[in-house]
Amino acid sequence: MRRILRPEEALLVVFGAALLGIMAATGVWRFTALHHPRFLQCVGVLAIAVAVRAWRRERRAGPALGQVATVGRDFAPFFAVLLLYETLHDLTPVLRPDVVDGTLAAIDRALFGVDVSHWMGGFATPGLTRVMVLCYASYFVALPLLASAIYWSGDRPLFRALMVSGVVTTVIGYLGYLAVPAVGPYVYQAELFPTRLPGGGPETHLFIAAIDDLKGVARDCFPSLHTAHTTVVLVFAARFRRWALLAYLPVALGLYVSTVYLRMHYVVDVLAGFATAAAAVWLGPRLDHSWNSAPLLARRNMVYKPIRAPEGTP
Repeated sequence: MRRILRPEEALLVVFGAALLGIMAATGVWRFTALHHPRFLQCVGVLAIAVAVRAWRRERRAGPALGQVATVGRDFAPFFAVLLLYETLHDLTPVLRPDVVDGTLAAIDRALFGVDVSHWMGGFATPGLTRVMVLCYASYFVALPLLASAIYWSGDRPLFRALMVSGVVTTVIGYLGYLAVPAVGPYVYQAELFPTRLPGGGPETHLFIAAIDDLKGVARDCFPSLHTAHTTVVLVFAARFRRWALLAYLPVALGLYVSTVYLRMHYVVDVLAGFATAAAAVWLGPRLDHSWNSAPLLARRNMVYKPIRAPEGTP
């Protein structure tokens, strides 16, 4: 596998194979068409842009078609991650019909004394809702944009570390969805939210209506991957350029708040998202390095010498 696949590709293949095994064992086959066309379009445009740059940069030094193929492979995990999410979206309600939201909500109440999403509703205004929706939606473009900027700069080691860390974050999150199935405050605590949040415009109303459509479907709360991936973006933005960190930091802070304000997550989900990001940022670069490193004996500079025959023997 190490000769054929990259570490992030191997993780996605193993996870995908596990999902197929689960479907085969249960007899429940669920494959859903991708529901995020704008995300796909965004990533596709970014991949094409960096592919063109790679072609222009390398056409005098090597085969251009090979460079374009490399770019396509480099950005393919974005599409694979989304495909696996869509599969989980339909599969988790079948595998885990019961949810543990009661426990998560109880942890929040033990920590803060209130249901935090309901408490934050007391501060809701149309303008604040619009800001929160925009911050929340930044999740879908922040990681591809940063990956493209790093790729464009030519810093391939940093790009590889970001991609592996991003996929590690995703796999940990997807395992969390299966281990701790939860639908979120807006669904589980519906009696606390008899009305929608005050909207701030057509795009906000569309987003809140989309939340309505998810009632009782996805078990994708614990951990908060919005929190985890956003934290990964902040870490690698700081390693890339200081201005990139400063530009995204206010949006990221707004996103952390929006996950609870928009009634999508419990605070404990957000805390788990931070822990997931910390594990992925630590593990990702190390996994990429060890995956591509020489065998242990070579790393230790051990040299094998041929055994010489005794003198005088033919």
